[in-house]
Amino acid sequence: MRQFFTVLILFSVTTSFAQTSKQTDSISLCFNTYKVPAGCAAPSEYQLECDDYKMIWLYVTEDMLQTMPAQFVDQVTEGMKKVKKETITCYLLDKEVQGCKLSYKRDNETAYQLIAYGVVNGQPVIVQLGLTNDPKTNEDIPEFPRQIIRLTK
Repeated sequence: MRQFFTVLILFSVTTSFAQTSKQTDSISLCFNTYKVPAGCAAPSEYQLECDDYKMIWLYVTEDMLQTMPAQFVDQVTEGMKKVKKETITCYLLDKEVQGCKLSYKRDNETAYQLIAYGVVNGQPVIVQLGLTNDPKTNEDIPEFPRQIIRLTK
């Protein structure tokens, strides 16, 4: 539990610092580098903000990967109303991983999140993808994040 809060604090500090620094033109995920898509912003190398989605990823240790995803989901859903949580299997960079799909009310609309976690390219990672539409199929995930996270192969 202490590790979770340490990582959360470090991530918060990094995110806060990143918001005051210059935007980056590329992002890196599990040793893969991507150019920031047109119309999107990358406040840091570990997050992407676009009109219809947002992505954030956290690198953790394999030990932390055992308990941190559940704590992360609990933290994300804290204070949300009418949250539906569905456990899913999905793919991060073509590697089958565990995850969950969240739907919840936000500003009188329904918002969605895919949270996927596992060891990809030797790197334990948690990826959070926030969407404005319900990701029922891969085609419901915007083109750029679909290169990274998919529901089926």
